[in-house]
Amino acid sequence: IYVSSWNIKEASKMVKTAVFVLLVGSALAAQSGCPIINGAKICPVERPSVRSAASISTRLTGGAVAASEGTNILSQFGNVIVGAKSHLAAAAAARGVSILAMYPVDTIKTRLQMGLPGFAGGNYFNGVAGSLFGQVPYGTLTFGSYEVYKKAIAEKFPDMGLGLRTFVAAVMGDITGSFWLCPSEVVKQQIQGGIHKTIPAAVSSILKESGPAGFYRGYGAQLTRDVPFRACQLVSYEIVKASYMRLTAARDGLAEGTTRTLEAWEGALVGAVAGSFSAAVTTPLDVLKTRMMTGKAFGATSVPAAVVAILQNEGPAALFRGMAPRVAYIGPSCAIFFMVYEYVHNQFA
Repeated sequence: IYVSSWNIKEASKMVKTAVFVLLVGSALAAQSGCPIINGAKICPVERPSVRSAASISTRLTGGAVAASEGTNILSQFGNVIVGAKSHLAAAAAARGVSILAMYPVDTIKTRLQMGLPGFAGGNYFNGVAGSLFGQVPYGTLTFGSYEVYKKAIAEKFPDMGLGLRTFVAAVMGDITGSFWLCPSEVVKQQIQGGIHKTIPAAVSSILKESGPAGFYRGYGAQLTRDVPFRACQLVSYEIVKASYMRLTAARDGLAEGTTRTLEAWEGALVGAVAGSFSAAVTTPLDVLKTRMMTGKAFGATSVPAAVVAILQNEGPAALFRGMAPRVAYIGPSCAIFFMVYEYVHNQFA
């Protein structure tokens, strides 16, 4: 986990540097009228002229301005994150409470998907520390950035419908948090499945067998599961929430278009509906992710290969294994999450 978190920090620096370089390069290209292709500025051959010195001066000035703009953009992004502190705090608290409350059901679900007895006994909280270490920052990043993206998209594209706006923001938010989540999921599920007894043993074994890349085993399967699930969950949550608000407004005789915040218990109700539906329809994707992360996908190293291998060896029913405990886990988990989320967020209002 330490190694993977170090890699994430380094990756973050690399992303910031890449964004900065692209901003500077694009600005220089815009100044000179030369396009950038595959990271290189492609310019036609110029004849020497009196304007060459002025052109060079303009490009240098443009580079300085672009560098300043790049720094300002990163600074503005940081300010946006700070401004979203209510969403970040609400997401962190909600994720922690919901994971801890429903973890035993998640353990049963993981065992069933691995082809093991779900109620085999033992500690149903095995790996919970690693899960919290991964899930709380993941929830904070995902839901905090989701609110930021949703607001930015609404301002940039005011005519975009609620469903599409939510979908785009949900996809972007989940990808933002995915780089943090995958290592903890690999460790957690290997402990839940009885492959290792403790977090240090799992981390040591993964590093020995596969190196740091082992913490991202099944990352493609994770994205294949999480991005559709998050999009489905948040789109259904926002739509059910909007419908519920309209019904309660009509019941209470409020003017059309009147907005209000949800009470905590109302967030729980809407969250349970959205979470249960999303959990059911994405169960096959969850099975694929679990099998690939625990090495139970018949040696497959890609999502399509895993699908073929499971269908050939176990049949279509295997892709729906663990649906009941998954819904039983995610439905109440989403109810708890959105109840805590709405409560904490309202405290900042």
